[in-house]
Amino acid sequence: MGRTRTKDKYRSVYTDHQRLELEKEFHYNVYIDVVRKAELAQELGLSQRQIKIWFQNRRAKDRKLRQRQATRDVSVKLEPKDSLLLSSSLPSPQDSPRSRNSCDESVIV
Repeated sequence: MGRTRTKDKYRSVYTDHQRLELEKEFHYNVYIDVVRKAELAQELGLSQRQIKIWFQNRRAKDRKLRQRQATRDVSVKLEPKDSLLLSSSLPSPQDSPRSRNSCDESVIV
């Protein structure tokens, strides 16, 4: 595992293998228990604190992705209604009194 210098402190850079194993574990359990955290720390050469924080950050990322997806789904569902509202708020040529009368006259005659 390498370390990258940020402004005031170092940030751990996880290897591809470490990230893959953490993602797999997250896929099965969003919350990690104490025993599994200790096992993963041993297997991956990370501290238990790093594992805990990785899971916290990954849950936050998952929440953001779900919220973004939910707002995208809502906006897609609202688009047809919005266009319907816009078209209904503006009078169309068929809605004018003259066009209604002329249609009525053509039907009567």
